[in-house]
Amino acid sequence: MLKIALAIGAGVKPWYFFVFDGIIPLSFDLSHYSATVKQIHFQENNRRITLLGVFFLLVFLFLACGLFYRQIIQYDYFCQKEKRQNRRRIILPAPRGDIYDRNGKLLVCNKPTFDLQLYLDDIRTEVRQEYTRLIKEAQAHKKSVDQSQLQRKARQNVVEKYLNLANAIVGRKGTLNAKILERHYRESLLLPITILSNLSTQEYIQLVDRLPPQPPLYITTNYYRFYPYRSAACHVLGYVGSGLETSSANPLKTFQFIGKIGKAGIELAQNQTLSGSCGEQIFSVDPSGFRAECIQEKYPHKGHDCTLSIDIDLQMAAEYALGSKLGSAVVLDIHSGEVLAMVSKPDYDVNLLSPKITAEAYQKITDSGAWFNRTFQGVYPPASTFKIISTIAFLRHKIASWNQSDCIECSGKTKIGTRIFNCDHSTAHGTVSLQSAIEKSCNVYFYLRSQNCGIENIIDEAKRFHLDQKTGIELPFETNRMTIPATVWKKKKGYGKWFPGDTANTSIGQGYLLVSPLQMACFMASLARNCTRTIPHILHDKTHTQLSTPTIELANDDYQSLIRTLQSVVDSGTGRSAKLDRVTLAGKSGTAQIWERGEKRNVAWFVGFAPVENPKVAIAIAIQEQSKYDNYYGGKMAAPIARQILNFYF
Repeated sequence: MLKIALAIGAGVKPWYFFVFDGIIPLSFDLSHYSATVKQIHFQENNRRITLLGVFFLLVFLFLACGLFYRQIIQYDYFCQKEKRQNRRRIILPAPRGDIYDRNGKLLVCNKPTFDLQLYLDDIRTEVRQEYTRLIKEAQAHKKSVDQSQLQRKARQNVVEKYLNLANAIVGRKGTLNAKILERHYRESLLLPITILSNLSTQEYIQLVDRLPPQPPLYITTNYYRFYPYRSAACHVLGYVGSGLETSSANPLKTFQFIGKIGKAGIELAQNQTLSGSCGEQIFSVDPSGFRAECIQEKYPHKGHDCTLSIDIDLQMAAEYALGSKLGSAVVLDIHSGEVLAMVSKPDYDVNLLSPKITAEAYQKITDSGAWFNRTFQGVYPPASTFKIISTIAFLRHKIASWNQSDCIECSGKTKIGTRIFNCDHSTAHGTVSLQSAIEKSCNVYFYLRSQNCGIENIIDEAKRFHLDQKTGIELPFETNRMTIPATVWKKKKGYGKWFPGDTANTSIGQGYLLVSPLQMACFMASLARNCTRTIPHILHDKTHTQLSTPTIELANDDYQSLIRTLQSVVDSGTGRSAKLDRVTLAGKSGTAQIWERGEKRNVAWFVGFAPVENPKVAIAIAIQEQSKYDNYYGGKMAAPIARQILNFYF
């Protein structure tokens, strides 16, 4: 490097190239080279020449390091930057998996829908020609030219030309939305714009037959969800809505055809399983953003199928049994916990939400309250069905027994604290034992026994059966508003001191108590197995078995007497309207009171399990009055519905 600087200082004229050991002229004139070297050697002691050489050396090293950093160290960075500039990614949504009932009957599937679409990059030549024509026309009329406006007008004219062609073929009167077209041009240039959607079979045939051989129009196939049983099990199945992929490690600018994602029910709970894996295409694009060529393509794969525990035939029977009443019904397999039927009324035809939900359909469902799944989102006082819990508390704490001499006197009312509490319909039941109190649903018996038992013991029993917790079913949005009250709870809520009357109300399933129908079905399944917990399942699995949980911890004689008493409730007591034709049923009816919009309403309950000798299914029914003119009671309204459903099952 020093020799280079010396040569420059010596005024060397010829062109030279560099080598590491010196400077060699392009012409190998040795005599001239020798004279030059002598001249350079003569100037080696020149201090300024030396400094200049050092400067050039440092500059060279700096440039070399910079080049190394850019070309080697930052190689990946610039490669990615180049790709981001001229490559685009398109996500192709996968068809969703199908949904079946436990017997293999199809509950949800995909049906094809056909759309007529147009790629804007296929009409660029026509748009330029139309743009030129518009400019010439404006100049001929001596009008001022707004180029961007004329470009938009040119695009609209060409797209409208093809839209009119399609309208003429199928007989539609579709119109072009200019704002949508421009937004599509700015934001989704690589994707096709839909000209006509949801083509019928006849329209599809007409377009295939009459469209020109190579137009910029394409008939594409999309899929929408179809529900063969319409409104049956709608709250279990749920529905889908338009959705996009939200997470990706790919740095490329991404476009996506709008896919479907679960919004409720099993469609949401199993969305990842049903969605499958999306495909993708990667295109190189020109400076205007139009497609140049496809660099990479991966096809989408359909989602996995899903099998539910629902028996659609039993589900339909339960739907029919409830009719247009406001309420819910749930049937469980006692040993597996699988839900065989889950009904919530009012309901809705899920097909109204597919391929997309209209404002009219949404408003109709909202006004009817049909979005609400009363099976596990609705909570109600359990009424006299809770007397089973109170009975277990009495027996475990030796407050009552099955001895017929262990009785109280029911005069139709009793005084607790400073309040008078009436029995059911103020009926005087006379001398009442524990068995007859359950069979006749005598409130006074439970009012008095609860004072000796205490609220904490009663509530502890409810908590042992997990009535204060979610059931854990594999469906979204299960309520956490269930309430198992006690003294501490009331103080925390700011409701004041706990009174003896609160204990009396709680013992018969009223007061602050709130549970869901699904919780009560789980409770009855647990009771049938003589254990304290049942976890319900909506996904079918032949290996499902309930976890081993603690027993109810009743003496065997007490437990068997309780089951026989619940059977006699159905055979000859308040639940006799639920009596089955050829199968024994143990159960309990009840009638709760709630306030809705300032008016008092009854909620009719029935819970039970069958057969008594070898329990297979548990059931819970809750029917709510819709107006003040209704007259609903558990034994009168809910019990016959349970009978109809269980007779179909057996």
